Amino acid sequence: MNNENNMNHALELEPSQFGKAAGLFGGLEHHISIQGVITGVLPGSIFLSPDGSSAVMMNPQGLFVGGRADNTPFFEQMNGLLPKVLLPRIAARGRRDYVLFYPSDEEWAGALSVMMRDLLPMRSGRMTFSHTLEHVGTSLEAPLVPVDGDFLARRDIAGLDEVLSEIAGAWPSLDAFIEQGFGCAALQPADEGWTIISWCLTDWVVGTECEFGIFTEERFRRSGWAVKTASGALTLAKLRGMTRAGWQCWSSNIGSRKTALSAGFRLAADFPVLFGWCHPLNNLLVNGHHYMLGDASYGVHKDYARAAWSYAQALDQGWDWSGDAALYWNAACMFYKTGDVKQARHYYKQAVDKGWRHHGQPHYHPFVYRETDSESIARMLGGAE
Repeated sequence: MNNENNMNHALELEPSQFGKAAGLFGGLEHHISIQGVITGVLPGSIFLSPDGSSAVMMNPQGLFVGGRADNTPFFEQMNGLLPKVLLPRIAARGRRDYVLFYPSDEEWAGALSVMMRDLLPMRSGRMTFSHTLEHVGTSLEAPLVPVDGDFLARRDIAGLDEVLSEIAGAWPSLDAFIEQGFGCAALQPADEGWTIISWCLTDWVVGTECEFGIFTEERFRRSGWAVKTASGALTLAKLRGMTRAGWQCWSSNIGSRKTALSAGFRLAADFPVLFGWCHPLNNLLVNGHHYMLGDASYGVHKDYARAAWSYAQALDQGWDWSGDAALYWNAACMFYKTGDVKQARHYYKQAVDKGWRHHGQPHYHPFVYRETDSESIARMLGGAE
């Protein structure tokens, strides 16, 4: 990283220097990915203030802040580096979004407002679960199989490409996963042959600790497969000498929370985070969703005016996810709720022009305005009685 004057408050460390930041992430110890970066097990970047008192880490899990929260010059500089350096790096790895983890102390509010100024991050919650592997069995039962090098080399299994894609997004390489990681999959014969119906893979392994991610094909959900596959992954963890397994999910992901608890995990932490999308216009649309729906558990109340503004900023530039009519419907409803009927009709007309039919129709994403007044809004904006 260059050492020009605009870099004098935040210096990017070389991997051999990561130990300088080892003690700065107190309060975030339940994220084993932090230690993974510092020890060189996981890829990542660390930016450190010249006095060594504040740091920002980027790793496959997200962004982390630590150290002194009152180091305003450092966080000012990180505000400039985020859109120019860090977010493009995240996007280059194929990730559309990011999560920012921070200590829950109130003193961090000011630092975060400086660091994230004009980036329009959103507030939500995450949960971490932990399993000590006590009372975990030591054998897999069919149709569970280990996800290892032999499994990943097979070409007779439907759904294997999705597993390989998941590994590519979390691990430096497939070879790194085969050497250090592991996982479990459930197979079942289907019309297309042997099919992966559920899998649970290590996102990372640090020493004798690991964290899992899980997925179940939609047509096989609500049949207990996620719990069975997670239990199988725990068995493999025990056989490998792991002492702890972790699990993280969004607090709003009820299904993931239930799966973790059913597999024997225990809640370790429930904490607020900031999140956003790397592309600014994508981030505006997600802001529209966020403030349309709210997240009261973490102090985010519905804000129709802010949602309307966010949608309009992107849609007026033609950024609509390849003509997603539901975005225009949402914008129309948000403006209507704020009393701006003229703008509401403007966006409703665009929604109809792009094929909008009805809020009750299936849509490719769940963020569609479907409240009790949806019918009356549609009638009003459509000119019907």
